[in-house]
Amino acid sequence: MKKIVAGGIILFCGIILYLGIHIPAAYHASKLGSWSTPPGRLGTALNEMGGATATYYSVIMIIGGMILLVWGCFDDEITSALKKLRKFINS
Repeated sequence: MKKIVAGGIILFCGIILYLGIHIPAAYHASKLGSWSTPPGRLGTALNEMGGATATYYSVIMIIGGMILLVWGCFDDEITSALKKLRKFINS
């Protein structure tokens, strides 16, 4: 249960950080005069604002939160299934 709560909090914080970076970057991208083609308009705005590193951290937090959520959910299911199996074998 602790993994599920921790995963949910990390996932939520990662999403908030991601949105907190990309909403101002999108606003800044609409006012850009020129940009380079490989990163595109939003990538150039993120680089100018210094949000590229924070974007990577937010994606890592989102992935880590999802992993903790899935791990916590399946951990409880596996332990309950093993307890039922042991009880069935012993009876």
